[in-house]
Amino acid sequence: MKHKILITGPDSDLKTKIIELFLENDSLVAASFNNPDKKPDTKKKNLLEISWNNKSPLSAKNIILDCQNKLGGFDEALTILSSDHNNKPIHEISSSEIERAIDTSLKGNIFIIKEIILYFQNIGSGNISLIHNIDQNDISAPLHAIGTGGLSALTKSLFASYQNEQLTINSFSSNSFEIDEYAEFIFRNITERGRSVHGKKFKFQDRGMLKSFTMKKKID
Repeated sequence: MKHKILITGPDSDLKTKIIELFLENDSLVAASFNNPDKKPDTKKKNLLEISWNNKSPLSAKNIILDCQNKLGGFDEALTILSSDHNNKPIHEISSSEIERAIDTSLKGNIFIIKEIILYFQNIGSGNISLIHNIDQNDISAPLHAIGTGGLSALTKSLFASYQNEQLTINSFSSNSFEIDEYAEFIFRNITERGRSVHGKKFKFQDRGMLKSFTMKKKID
């Protein structure tokens, strides 16, 4: 039986790479898109493309319905979490920029995560991976900080809130800009998982960065 996966979240190169890896693994993939330019360059029949309006809770519900009607449901869900990279000081940010950032970073992700959890609660099982596609710098610009802080707090809250449920929720993060390697790390940990685990933070550490840091320390 083929692995059925739903992949959601704002369109990005990371999301596209993850989709391609699961398609290459002969999985059945349903993926939401709000930008046609970010779709994988593939004609494989194993990909179900679903339009997504991340400002609409109804659009999130329709994603789940499309998966049920056209894919027969799913047992794995990956949601890409990202934050607006607006680096302006807060007094220079327009109201429309604030609204757009909240829509893309928080509201859209919360809408779809809510529907995914509800679906898994109804069927009595399921695995959710929260994929952080976020700059991990300690100090962020105000609008970026709101998004990253909110998504990090959301992840911790979901770990605690659903620790005794039949579904599992885990997260992935990276200290690297190596998108392909980060995507492969995510894919490998999901596909090679031997048992159910909940509340685990999988952190991708770029070996090149570690090596450079070690060499620098020795020189100093």
